[in-house]
Amino acid sequence: MAAFALRVLFIVLFPSIVLAQSISLSITAATSNNNGNTFLVDGNKVTIKSDRLRFSSSGKTITDFLDVDVSADESIVSVLQQSGDDGTISVYDAKGKLLTTYSSTVTLGTSDPSKAIYSANNGHVLLRDNITRFSFYDIFGNVAASMSSSSQSKQGEKISQVVTSQDQSGTVIYNPKIKRNGKLASRAQSKRADNNFEQIFYSQDRYLKDVTISDNGDLIVLITGKSGAQDKAVIMDLYGNVLNSISVDDNLKGGSFSSDYGFITLYSSSRVMVYSLLDGDRLGSTSLDGKVFLADYFPEDDLILAFTGNYSAGSGMLDNPSFEAINLKKRSIVSKELSGSVGFTKALTPKLIRISDDSYELKNGSNEIRIETDF
Repeated sequence: MAAFALRVLFIVLFPSIVLAQSISLSITAATSNNNGNTFLVDGNKVTIKSDRLRFSSSGKTITDFLDVDVSADESIVSVLQQSGDDGTISVYDAKGKLLTTYSSTVTLGTSDPSKAIYSANNGHVLLRDNITRFSFYDIFGNVAASMSSSSQSKQGEKISQVVTSQDQSGTVIYNPKIKRNGKLASRAQSKRADNNFEQIFYSQDRYLKDVTISDNGDLIVLITGKSGAQDKAVIMDLYGNVLNSISVDDNLKGGSFSSDYGFITLYSSSRVMVYSLLDGDRLGSTSLDGKVFLADYFPEDDLILAFTGNYSAGSGMLDNPSFEAINLKKRSIVSKELSGSVGFTKALTPKLIRISDDSYELKNGSNEIRIETDF
């Protein structure tokens, strides 16, 4: 009788075991002791603060700099310093070994807050020395190319921004907001093989909120806005050929391409949407309680992963971090909060990557987080 009862109990409980769904979070061992300003760069701990850069592997410490940037493959750390009107660019490896240093060919104004540096995987550096002027330096400090993105608007414009693909094959410089004739215009230019730039986007009445390039450099999504109108995601190739345009009611923050480049994820502060890249059909969407910081879609698992929390651009800290996973095939959602806070720096681009089936990782935060899901 007892054996029969046990078999009945197993039959009743087994379906709930099969149907159980969960999400687990763990901080990787290499980043578990990091504070909010320490990051893992090519396996080495690097502390990046507004007034101090320190390489833990060598103990090398740099102070009094204007800007610092890490290359996409994390092999290069570039530093911009200034003495008077003269600029110095120094290139290090991830352990703090100095690879090269040279003076900029342009003078740097003392009161211009737009000065910035961008690192390439091969040690090349892009310098923005004012709101619209850029110089490309090779590893020897020679200027390979230079350009001005100025719109020549007499009413003014915002600081031009730069985005580069993971493999460095695509670079876009864009003017997010140009004041012209009482409207907010915008434009984007793409770097060609001959180091010249070609305009790939212009709008006389829509401003650019965000621009993202796919890892292979072939695709671009421009998030555009206009007062009193829907936000629009314009998807094109690196040559400016528009592949699709998606309009949404949400106040979009950004977008990302799936690993197979068949889908695009768009997200606002409270909503994540996934669309087919070519036909624009919506695959799925979800509304979230937390503020979306980052989101991506993984077609191998038919899963949306969102990282939410309260982010402060001033401190670089994200409080109340939480992960939410949505399995579109099973129409199921699981979420879990992470204790503490996670720090970020503009020198590193945060991203969500797939490790294996139902296993993912948040990269380029002060803590790198492993996320395991079970649907």
